[in-house]
Amino acid sequence: MNKLLTCFLFAVMASCILVACKKEETNLVTPIPPILKEIFFPEEKDAIPGKDVLIKGKGFSKADVVFLQTTGTEVQVPVKEATNTYIKFTLPKEAGGLYKVTIERDGQKTTLDGTLSVPFVVPLDDVVLPGSNVQQLADVAIGGKGFEAGDIVQLSADFYPAGKVFSIPVTVTAEGISFELPQGCYGANTVVVTRGNRKTNLGIVNIEVNVGDVIGGGVVFWTDVAKVHGLIASKTNVGTPVEQFGPGLALSGAAGTSKAMQTGKENTAKLLVKMAAFRSGNASWNTKKTAAELCDELVITDGSDSYGDWFLPAQEELITLFKAKALMATKGAEVPPNNYWSSSEGDGDAAGWSAFYVNFYEATNVVSANSDKEGWRIGVRAVRAF
Repeated sequence: MNKLLTCFLFAVMASCILVACKKEETNLVTPIPPILKEIFFPEEKDAIPGKDVLIKGKGFSKADVVFLQTTGTEVQVPVKEATNTYIKFTLPKEAGGLYKVTIERDGQKTTLDGTLSVPFVVPLDDVVLPGSNVQQLADVAIGGKGFEAGDIVQLSADFYPAGKVFSIPVTVTAEGISFELPQGCYGANTVVVTRGNRKTNLGIVNIEVNVGDVIGGGVVFWTDVAKVHGLIASKTNVGTPVEQFGPGLALSGAAGTSKAMQTGKENTAKLLVKMAAFRSGNASWNTKKTAAELCDELVITDGSDSYGDWFLPAQEELITLFKAKALMATKGAEVPPNNYWSSSEGDGDAAGWSAFYVNFYEATNVVSANSDKEGWRIGVRAVRAF
C-alpha cells in the first residue's frame, strides 16, 4: 500500500512540475522586429554630413540602434534622440550618397522603406564672406569652421566662357581660409569649396570692376553703382562700315525692343526671333546678315578663352559707349568715326521700318535718331554684359 501511495505521489509531483514548466515557457516574450510605420525621410538639403538628421514615423523607441547601409558597407551611427514619432541621429562626416536605414531593437532589425539621400558636401559652420567688394588679384579671406588643408575654392560666373572655372588652393587660417584671386576673375562670382568629390556653395564674392578695365574679351565702358555688373565693348567693329540693320517691315513686324540701359541683350534675342520668322517666308535676306545677327554670331578669342555672348547694344548703351570713346581709344579699342546701329527700334509707327543709331562722328555732342533699317548702311559694334 505504501508503495502504491509513493508511486502515486511521485506521478502527481512530476505532472505538476511539467505543467509549471510549460506555463513558464508560455510566459516567455519572443523579441520581434521593430514595427515602424509612415516613414518620412528628410530632403537631401536637410541631411548634411557631420550634422544631426531626423527621420519621422511611428513606432520608434529610445532603445533603437541605427545602422546605415550603402554598397558593401554598414555603419552604426549615434542616436541623439528618439520618440514614438521620430528618431534623430548624427551622420558621419564622410557620409555621402544613398543609404538604406536599419533600426535594431532587442537584437531584431527592420529596414525602413525608402532611402536616405546625403549630399556630397563639405560640412562647414559659421561661414562669413567678405561684406564689401574685393579688388582684382587681391587676397580674399573667408571665415568659418571646418575647413581643412587641401581644400580647393572654385570661382565661376555665367558671364565667363562656357565651362570656365577658376580652381584655387587655399590656406587654412585660425579664422577660416584665405586665397589669392587669379588673373581674369571679375564681377559677381559664385564661391564653391571642394574636398575630393564633395562641394559646398559658400555664396557670392563681388570682385570690383572699373570702367577702362581690359577684361572679358574687350574693354569695360560702363558699370553699375556697385561696380560688379556692367558692359564690355569688343575692341573692333563687327562686319563692314556699311551694314544694314535688317529688312524694313510693317509695324506688325517690329520686335518690341527697348532703348534703356541693360536691355540690349534682350533686344537682340527678340530681333533674332523676328528675323527667323521673316526668313521662313522671304528669300531676299537669305544671303545677308542683320546687325543683331552679326553680333550674336561673333566669337572673340582672348588667350585660351572664347567669348560668344555678344549682342547689339540698346540706344542708351550705345550712347554710353559714345561718351567713353576717348577712353576706348587709349585702351587700343578705338571706335572709328561712323554712325552705329543700336538694337532699339523706332518709336510708335516707326518701329517696323526704322531703328535708332548714334553718331560717332561727333566729338562730344550726343546725336541719335532713328533711320531706315534697310536703306541706311552704317557701322556695328558688339557688347557683352557681366
